[in-house]
Amino acid sequence: MRIGLIYLGKHGPGGPISFELATHLCRKADLFAVVSKNGDYIGAWRSSGLKVIEVATFNTKLQAAVSCLSSTRIRNLGREISSMNPDVLLYPMVHPWTPALQKHLPGVPVVTTVHDPASHPGLVHRLSSLWERRSAQMASRCVVLGQTFVEVMAARGIAKEKIDVIPHAVFSFYDSFKYEAPVSRVPRTLLFFGRITEYKGLEVLLQAFRIAQTRCPDLRLKIVGEGDMRTYRQLIDSAQNITVTNTWVADPEVPGIFQSADIVMVPYTSASQSGVIALAASFGRPVIATRVGAIPEQIRDRETGLLVEPGSAEALASAIDLFIENNQLREETARRLSVEMRTKCNWQTTSDAYLESCRRAVLRASN
Repeated sequence: MRIGLIYLGKHGPGGPISFELATHLCRKADLFAVVSKNGDYIGAWRSSGLKVIEVATFNTKLQAAVSCLSSTRIRNLGREISSMNPDVLLYPMVHPWTPALQKHLPGVPVVTTVHDPASHPGLVHRLSSLWERRSAQMASRCVVLGQTFVEVMAARGIAKEKIDVIPHAVFSFYDSFKYEAPVSRVPRTLLFFGRITEYKGLEVLLQAFRIAQTRCPDLRLKIVGEGDMRTYRQLIDSAQNITVTNTWVADPEVPGIFQSADIVMVPYTSASQSGVIALAASFGRPVIATRVGAIPEQIRDRETGLLVEPGSAEALASAIDLFIENNQLREETARRLSVEMRTKCNWQTTSDAYLESCRRAVLRASN
């Protein structure tokens, strides 16, 4: 079976996810990858030994809007993909071009991954969810990250029998960076990591931090990620022991950031699953998260982390207190999370699941 894996994103978690999936699938099937030459991971793709088609996509929002209107550009890409004679196309992440590209490749079965079946707040997230929905409707099979989203997709007209549940895999991409520059963990340091946007719950975390700090004055908070910080500036300026790195983080820096933290915070008010939880598991860090989306399928309360209700600063502060006061619980939940994800959600099992989804898509097309 020849699989065409298509990832056209520029930066974000889609890069390592798609690269990990491709490098494992290529050992099990004849695979070629179509990737953006503008992407952060283009160097890794070029040195991987995989068959790679590089595509010029876009760098700015204006270029993105214009490119989506360029039917000739997308049609030509469709022809180039078609010339590779794929049996199935796999989209690990949906891109603005994906639905149009599917239309230009009507005879090829498709497996598409829907990361956000329920859209997050904000125009960009709603548009992204719309592209995912359109792609899923045209696809032969649809992958979601948690069982809870099967009903959500069914309500949107996607037949349950064509939905596969494949959880977020642990990241092994960072293993090569892990011990280049070991960093000591700083006790009582909370880490908020990732893109800063409304649904990530940073405001609630800042409120919880101030509450917890009244009981633990040497508590620290590190905020690391790209995004608009203006909404949170007053809360940050009125507190102590908060450091902010408001920029996109290069991959070699990620291990040091997680190694230096004591507890990883995932205070989201909306979510599918969390790549940050997968990162925490990769680096053996304990997690406090909220009961939203399929996060309860990643974290079991007091077994592989702590779970609290979203939007409650008091509940989040109490969870911080519990982990600070109970070293054994904190370390044991971190160990269980790491072992569980590396056992059940490693890239060997994840690529097997995607391969099976591709086989089902091809079988459906042949019937």
